[in-house]
Amino acid sequence: MLNNSPFHPLLNAGNPIKDKLTAGHTSFGLFLVTASALIAECCATRGPDWLLVDMEASPADRATLIHMLQAMNGSRSIGMARVARNERHLIEAALDSGALGVMVPKVESAAEARAVVDAALYPPQGRRGVNPIRCSGYFSRLPDYFSEANQSLLTIAQIESAQAVAAADEIAAVDGIDVLFVGCGDLASDLGQAGQVGGPQMDAACAQVLKACRRHNKVPGIFANNLELAQRYARLGFRLIACGNDIGLVVRSLEQQMHELDERT
Repeated sequence: MLNNSPFHPLLNAGNPIKDKLTAGHTSFGLFLVTASALIAECCATRGPDWLLVDMEASPADRATLIHMLQAMNGSRSIGMARVARNERHLIEAALDSGALGVMVPKVESAAEARAVVDAALYPPQGRRGVNPIRCSGYFSRLPDYFSEANQSLLTIAQIESAQAVAAADEIAAVDGIDVLFVGCGDLASDLGQAGQVGGPQMDAACAQVLKACRRHNKVPGIFANNLELAQRYARLGFRLIACGNDIGLVVRSLEQQMHELDERT
């Protein structure tokens, strides 16, 4: 007997993180740069709101993405992906693989933001191609899947340059973009202060992104490389906050452990 269990995430419509953000709450998650399904599963057992497979800054390919998303099954962590570039086939492949959110790097204009929406959403909102094998629960949710996917998807445009900051208002005005996410590392580098994610220039840029999001009712997001910074960004009004990445957590934990061992010997 075929048992289409409603408990399997592929058989359920909706996106709890999008619902949480729409309700005005703040959501914390983690970037995954190890390209490891084992690490993804380990992180998911600890319950962050979301885990984002970083396909720009890691060796992860589409097969790896699927394995990492599968590793999150049964957890409360929602799986998302950052694609390497603003290209239709990369965005479509990430979503067809089952990611409930897609982050696109280096969006610098309304036209580029519209290209994201065009690739990420099915008609009539966009022109996403039809290849819903895994993402529809292996066809179990057809034909309702197409409208449900548009409603549940979290579409994230990264703001990573001075040009993007200047265009933040027009990017935020694009229908279908849900989040403007500040990529602090690249933005700091573009502002001439590589490795320094604080200071007056960064504060002004963040304020401009926050203002654009408030004006157009979009969610402001940002990457924080430590807990204190994440808490500061939350107080400023950012609501989709990455608390570092898996490698960073391993490094900090190992450094602390080795330091403690050195002190005791």
